[in-house]
Amino acid sequence: MHHALTELLGTVADEARWGEALHGYATSLGADQIGWFVLASGPEQLAQWGPRFAEHPDPGYWLHTPSAEGAPALVGRGVTAEATLRYAALYREQDPLWDAAMAGYAQAGPGGISVVTDAPAPAARRFRQTAFYNDFLRPHDIGTRMFGGGWNARHPGGHLFASVYRLRDDEGFTAEQARRFHAEFGALQHAAFLHREMLSLRTRTQGLEALMERLPMGMLFFGTGGRLLHANARARHLAASPGHGSLRKLLTGIANVRQADAALGALFTQSLHGESGCAELPGGLLLVSLAVGDLAALGLNHAAPGVAWVLMERTLDAAAAAALVCQAYRLSPAEGALLLALMRGQTPQDFADARGVRIRTVRTQMSTLLLKTRTQRQQDLVALGARLMLLAPGQAADGAVAAGARTTAP
Repeated sequence: MHHALTELLGTVADEARWGEALHGYATSLGADQIGWFVLASGPEQLAQWGPRFAEHPDPGYWLHTPSAEGAPALVGRGVTAEATLRYAALYREQDPLWDAAMAGYAQAGPGGISVVTDAPAPAARRFRQTAFYNDFLRPHDIGTRMFGGGWNARHPGGHLFASVYRLRDDEGFTAEQARRFHAEFGALQHAAFLHREMLSLRTRTQGLEALMERLPMGMLFFGTGGRLLHANARARHLAASPGHGSLRKLLTGIANVRQADAALGALFTQSLHGESGCAELPGGLLLVSLAVGDLAALGLNHAAPGVAWVLMERTLDAAAAAALVCQAYRLSPAEGALLLALMRGQTPQDFADARGVRIRTVRTQMSTLLLKTRTQRQQDLVALGARLMLLAPGQAADGAVAAGARTTAP
């Protein structure tokens, strides 16, 4: 692999170095610059969006959406905006190299790669004599070009179309340079796709870390594939505590725990659909997923490619969470006591035994509690308390103080 391509692959996650590495790769091919470097679903989309690329020449403008949304992406360019605008408006009618490139693209088929050039080789000499070359290329100091296209049907925006330009009118690209461009095009396509996805992910989660650090409870944010994107300081502190080995393992990613823990796997699946729920971890910890509306209230755009989980400590957070639910839903003292017991991990039978009452009485209280809070299950009650603590942290602190006062009063 050529060192210029190795350098390019090493900068896919580095926005500052990417453009320089792309220019370095063009130079290594005997070109002066990258003319176009575009990810699109196919030639039709590339042609359709060409004028819009010309209107917004900054590649960063196009890297804010992941490929799954189907939008094309301009990941590099080196031609002036004026030249690009003219080309976008005229190339389909006047550029013979485009026709040759599309013919090669069609013949390559899925997974294939095609490269054409208008260098003055015998078979391509006629391209250099066209009115297009004289009227468009020469005024913009563009000499010969080399155009490539690669199929990659695994990704909606994963077909790469790229061109390199020589700004001097000389012998043009050699056959060896064209062969190398063809041989390396698959790696170029991979680099362009990774660059687009990484910058898109960074843009979508911009500000996420700062927001999570301001929240009073531990919080985790995972990508849709289960990779941990951020754990706030409280979550990391809890993971360092003895007895929280399961949390430490979870911080390495969902894939490392979901096969061994069916409840965590089910919670992750729920979370991907924007539904709330909870699962228990050893050491008195609860994982609570946030619903779509909760994410918006916290300032997390649900378009962010991932899911948010809250870490709730039963011993510290239960009283404050129960106090908030009691206040928000006007629960009776008996209902509030039952909720607190549930938040601390007790069962309705445990609560009945501790109070010396019949289980039928507790079940009636439980039904009323679910009805008032508009929930359906015990785990929904727990999730409700955790979400209220996040959405109203100031009130949660007041509730904790008040709950503590009630428990210590004679």
